Amino acid sequence: MVRAGAYLVLALLTLGGLAWYLLAERARGIAAVDRRLAQMVAPSRTAAPGAARISVPERMAPLLAQAQVEMTRQGLRHLALAALAVVLAALLLAGPVAALVLVIGVPMAGYSWLQSRARKRIEALTDALPLYLDGVRQLQAVGNSLAQALERALADAPDAVRGYFAATGRRLEMGAPVAETMQQLADRLRVPEVSMLAAAIRTNLRFGGSLGTALTNLAAILRERVRIRRELSAATSESRISARVLIAMPLLAMALLMFMNPGYLDFFTGDPRGQKLSVFAIGLEALGIVVVRRMMRLEF
Repeated sequence: MVRAGAYLVLALLTLGGLAWYLLAERARGIAAVDRRLAQMVAPSRTAAPGAARISVPERMAPLLAQAQVEMTRQGLRHLALAALAVVLAALLLAGPVAALVLVIGVPMAGYSWLQSRARKRIEALTDALPLYLDGVRQLQAVGNSLAQALERALADAPDAVRGYFAATGRRLEMGAPVAETMQQLADRLRVPEVSMLAAAIRTNLRFGGSLGTALTNLAAILRERVRIRRELSAATSESRISARVLIAMPLLAMALLMFMNPGYLDFFTGDPRGQKLSVFAIGLEALGIVVVRRMMRLEF
């Protein structure tokens, strides 16, 4: 029963992946036509076909931008081939249940890695952003325009700021509108601190006023947010460690039982009733991990 269900789920996932690939190819074809039409209007240098970035789902785009991960057609093709080889090897060597676990577990692990990478990099950005705003304010005070100050302050800004703002600085250097460029960056990252900066600049350019004062106040607000986040992280560190211990205990217990008595798991791998219990236990463990992570997620 479990084997048949695993085969059914694998077949459905394969059909879903094929349908997604066909729809993505159609979307890429339309995008290629649009790019060619745009090049006919304003010719520009194009990237190599294998290195061209591909469009990603709207839900994933901000996460990839925050993690500073670019999905290229060549990289995605290599990743898909490697994943297919691993799943086929698991299917042939360990059966459909192991292949199904890989099909579900590997994307979840990749998504968790992306979230962790994005969180660390965004925290570094928010920590360094007040210093960048101070540099912008000082450059504007000595006579630079707002676009010049935003672009030139990147030279002395921390690496975290330069990594996210480099493309924006190049656009500003080429004469792009400041408010529109900063809003595009905020829409791409969807980080509250960057959105606050874009809103402050847009409001100042529309209604006037002292931008230096606005940047000073914004830098103070961002520093206060960083302080609160660090205090909150320190206050909940014990609870987060306890949650990790609770998540790891079943896995460690299973590994210990396998080491002490390798035949203990024969019932769960060879008997249909044991296979059902194994799938049920894995599902409960995954659900518990998701629930604990949701409970420990603190945002402000």
